[in-house]
Amino acid sequence: MYKLRLLGILTIYLASFVGAANVDGQTLSYSDLRSDEHLVFFRTSAWLNDSGTAWHVPIHGWTYEPQSSVVRKALFAELLESEFDLEPDQDTERNFTRRLNLMIADSERSKRIVISVVGQQFTMTPSAANGQFETTLIISTDDVEAFSDGQHLPFTAVTRANEARDFSGEVLLVDPHGISVISDIDDTVKISHVRDRKRLLEQTFLLDFAAVDGMSELYETWSDTGTSLHFVSSSPWQLYAPLDEFLVEAGFSGFTINLKAVRFRDETLLDLFKKGTETKPKAIEKILNTYPGRQFFLVGDSGEHDPEVYAQIAEKYPDQILAIFIRNVTEEAAGNERFDNVFENLDEKRWTLFDDAGDLLLRQESDVE
Repeated sequence: MYKLRLLGILTIYLASFVGAANVDGQTLSYSDLRSDEHLVFFRTSAWLNDSGTAWHVPIHGWTYEPQSSVVRKALFAELLESEFDLEPDQDTERNFTRRLNLMIADSERSKRIVISVVGQQFTMTPSAANGQFETTLIISTDDVEAFSDGQHLPFTAVTRANEARDFSGEVLLVDPHGISVISDIDDTVKISHVRDRKRLLEQTFLLDFAAVDGMSELYETWSDTGTSLHFVSSSPWQLYAPLDEFLVEAGFSGFTINLKAVRFRDETLLDLFKKGTETKPKAIEKILNTYPGRQFFLVGDSGEHDPEVYAQIAEKYPDQILAIFIRNVTEEAAGNERFDNVFENLDEKRWTLFDDAGDLLLRQESDVE
């Protein structure tokens, strides 16, 4: 019942509106962004071409008009209280207001963003109905080397001369060979309680995001050896900014983020309720296919479908998947029926169920010795 009611309220009251279109073929010297519109760039990763002479640099972002609707906020607050006995208070009001406003933001269609990177200007493809745009630039290795620190390539949006706001981003430079980590976020590195709807909504909309103990330290030990990190989550893109801020503050570095595309005015709203088995494989396979010469650790949790998704990926890409690590949030045993069935076609040494990040680190160090 709560899901149907939530779906109905979101569809009716959280609908976004279409932004004004630009004239096709217009040459822009600055980004088509009004003072009441906002821009955020998502973290992406670049890859080298086969000859090693140029980088493919994806620029992915979202243009939207922030919203602050008293009516919509009151309706959602009423839903939280009536269905889940949750109510914003003075300690959680700021989180609730910010995150809800992001969810109901009006995505801007047909916006043309101009960026400056390696001393040059490039115009992005127009933003789609969900406000997102994605353009892959091809930039010579010489230019990238001259304007990067060897790991990150910075860029910024070109705006009007009187624009006081700064919209910047960076692209992670990932070598063709090496080791990478593909990781879930909720209940893997961030406490979310996905299996408990009330606690999940409380963690998502009210409470400060909280890190799982030891996970950032574990990931940093991998990062110190040149490992790249790619987060793939079922959270919606609208919550990118607070999630990105949380990950940085929690101590994660050198990462990309891939979230779920949901638009609150069409059928993609239903994707909010799709299982990870339906949404994650495509995103993970895109990373694997982008870096065919790299090998990967897959890190997730037992709360929903990470074991099932990762086992499927490991069977399909046996040469690229080194190991699967599953954080045990369901207090299951490694030899139970679920894991026996899920990993029946995988060598038992290639997957690990762990309770504590420190234990996993010690176990890996022991394997190395």
